Amino acid sequence: MEKQRREALFILILFILDMIILFASLPLGYFIRFNIISKIPVFFVSIDEIPQFFPYYFFLNIILFITWLLIFLLYRVYSIKNLFSFYPVINALTLGLFLVSSLSFFYRDFSYSRLVFILTWILAMVLSFLARIVLSLIRASISKREASRVLIIGENETSDIIRNFWEKNPRLNYKAVKILDDIDNIFETIEDLNIQEILITKPIKNEDLIKFLDLKRKYGISIKIVPESYLLFGRKIVFDEISGIPIVEVEVSNLEGIQGYIKEIIDFVFGALGLIIFSPLFFIIAFLIKLDSEGPVFYKHLRVGRYGRPFYLWKFRTMYKDADKILERHPELKTAFDKDFKLKRDPRITRVGKFLRKFSLDEIPQLFNIIKGEMSIVGPRPVTFKELEKYGEFAEEILRVKPGLTGLWQVSGRSDVDYSRRVQLDLYYIQNWSILLDLKIIMRTIPSVLLGKGAY
Repeated sequence: MEKQRREALFILILFILDMIILFASLPLGYFIRFNIISKIPVFFVSIDEIPQFFPYYFFLNIILFITWLLIFLLYRVYSIKNLFSFYPVINALTLGLFLVSSLSFFYRDFSYSRLVFILTWILAMVLSFLARIVLSLIRASISKREASRVLIIGENETSDIIRNFWEKNPRLNYKAVKILDDIDNIFETIEDLNIQEILITKPIKNEDLIKFLDLKRKYGISIKIVPESYLLFGRKIVFDEISGIPIVEVEVSNLEGIQGYIKEIIDFVFGALGLIIFSPLFFIIAFLIKLDSEGPVFYKHLRVGRYGRPFYLWKFRTMYKDADKILERHPELKTAFDKDFKLKRDPRITRVGKFLRKFSLDEIPQLFNIIKGEMSIVGPRPVTFKELEKYGEFAEEILRVKPGLTGLWQVSGRSDVDYSRRVQLDLYYIQNWSILLDLKIIMRTIPSVLLGKGAY
């Protein structure tokens, strides 16, 4: 209950801060435009030409404030899930300002400044982000004293994945105290271990669900359930019912529609920009590779593309020229390589190659694959035909999209992720794809690469 009261307090504080920010953004934008920026020659406005704030901007501010407030509530910005998430805020602020600014231009009696609208949007965005960052830091400093104690119901692969994820990410403040498969003595367990949340990772009967509802009423703990076939659950889940029986409609990925073409355009544009930005690195890395060992600068390897089409994936060479012969001299390493197609201590890798792999610099030439339309910036991991056998019945579904330079596998442990988990991550990405998800993965890739996590 203590945690729930604390979360409610943070929601209330954030709501009050947002109300102040949303109401003050347009007046601040107006002040900056006509009192600071107006002194710049390009944007100069004489004192006589400065419009009065009241009544036009005053009533516009009230309309914008109400619009933003309604959209914030519509986007569930203040739900626990979205409490410190930036994406619903970005969407709500952008949509609200777009609607109000568009309607304002139809008002013929007064001409509103476009620069005021732009400044208002920037101020609302920056101040909202700052409020969330400060509150999240305060919340983290308070919460880190005691992680949320979670009881997991169901001893299976899903529970192992979740427990390992929490152990590797202590900042999330969750601790799997115990994993049970039998719930006969669950009341005693909750009291003995001071459980604050229950996560159910296995199918449960209706009578067991009633027991969990009683637990929630008695102890005020949070109850969460991992749905069956969760890999195919998208963000846009459609719920319905037939004669009182709840049903869920499964949607296909957005990548198979018009948005897939939008993603291809974005890939091409950012691939071209990436080549321009990283072009100086090409010459530096090429020089270091030639200085370190004999052999070509680039290395190409046959991979499986979209719909099973083969293509050559390009990388900077990170191994010695006779790499295959080196592996043959170490049978135990060859056995380990055939299992996961990765080695933690690979004798074939050069000194420069270790550095390039640690920070994923060897993958920069894949920008050429992106421009050619063979890969995406974000997508499933590119695999060989031999590796594809490990994907089993999921291979066809995963091959419906292009492989990516980065992806959920990249930000979830990179080489430390086993094949079963890679399949799950790839399926989740395909089913839940959106441009915002791609941006989120790209932002998470940067620290993952800079810190060299899970790379070898």
